[in-house]
Amino acid sequence: TAPGPVTAESLERGLVNLGLMAGHAWQCLPEADRPAAQARLLAFNSIVIAEMGANAAFRFATSFGAGSSHEVDRAFCERSRADLAALFARHNLNR
Repeated sequence: TAPGPVTAESLERGLVNLGLMAGHAWQCLPEADRPAAQARLLAFNSIVIAEMGANAAFRFATSFGAGSSHEVDRAFCERSRADLAALFARHNLNR
């Protein structure tokens, strides 16, 4: 089935899911990799601000905080880290 039209509600849900995933992936990263990931996440949040506004960036950031504060399920670390790497690559943040 084809996805429905993009709505404000579906964009917000997507940002929440993306933030939760990024927070989970953050917990799965080795400590040495976290500073670079933090810089990339801040750059992504800047893109969200520029493209979607401060409210959307706040939604992403708070969801990231929630995802990075819950106990991590290590069974999903590989997938979360791959999803985070794909996000960085898609937005040319791997510099």
